[in-house]
Amino acid sequence: MKNTAYSINKSFAAGVGLFLLIILTGLFAPWLAPHDPLVINLSNRLAPPSWDYPFGTDHLGRCVLSRVLFGTRVSALFAFLIVLCTLVISLPIGLVTGYIRGKGGHLFMRVVDGILAIPDIVLTIAIVGMLGPGLFNMTIAIVLVRWAGYVRFIRSLVLNVCQADYIWSARMSGNSHIRIMRRYILPKVSPPLLAYSVLDTGKAVLLIAGLSFLGLGTQPPAPEWGGMLHDATAYFQAAPHVMIFPGLAILLFVAACQLIGEKREVLKVDRAKGTKWTA
Repeated sequence: MKNTAYSINKSFAAGVGLFLLIILTGLFAPWLAPHDPLVINLSNRLAPPSWDYPFGTDHLGRCVLSRVLFGTRVSALFAFLIVLCTLVISLPIGLVTGYIRGKGGHLFMRVVDGILAIPDIVLTIAIVGMLGPGLFNMTIAIVLVRWAGYVRFIRSLVLNVCQADYIWSARMSGNSHIRIMRRYILPKVSPPLLAYSVLDTGKAVLLIAGLSFLGLGTQPPAPEWGGMLHDATAYFQAAPHVMIFPGLAILLFVAACQLIGEKREVLKVDRAKGTKWTA
């Protein structure tokens, strides 16, 4: 008789802990922030980290710590919104094109390949340039760019699942196409799709920060990590803390998403033989 034991991946646990910590600091930013993130104090501009200003102040005398905390709300919230909207658009398309194969589906995937051939940041900048800068237009642009990658990933998962014998059995039993996709295919593709979405949340934060850094995303004086990096470029040598802390916030958020999205290693231990292998 085989006894199986599972060990929790330490990197996964660390990613979840770091992710929750960042989200909680954003949620409780009004209570954690020592100062108003929008208050200007030119007499205290570019002050180094101190007890009153743990992360120092920026070129307008605003508290960097407060702006990083409130910036978590903007970056994380819109990253989640982007991933959610992308899933709403891509999931039904990926399911249908993967389940019902034909010339139309192959032609559609060639269009998707054409979109994926263009770098994300280039296409996103082009769309934002046409729509105009701002958080709302930036969100629309990123969703219009990211949906193609989701469709291809979901379709590949569906194609793999459709080769299983139980899918053929479900068809022979008289189940409708919608019922098969909803009951038999969707539960199988959900776990890898969830991991992919978590990984893409970190990429969405990078896109938001990059567009804000270029002046196409969040507009001043709203606190956002990429916008803070943009404002700090001219003062990096004189006051490096102004750029280090928002950059570190981006790094930690993306690292947390990467750790969570990695496939968790499950070790099966055969106590009878004393062997173990990775599943």
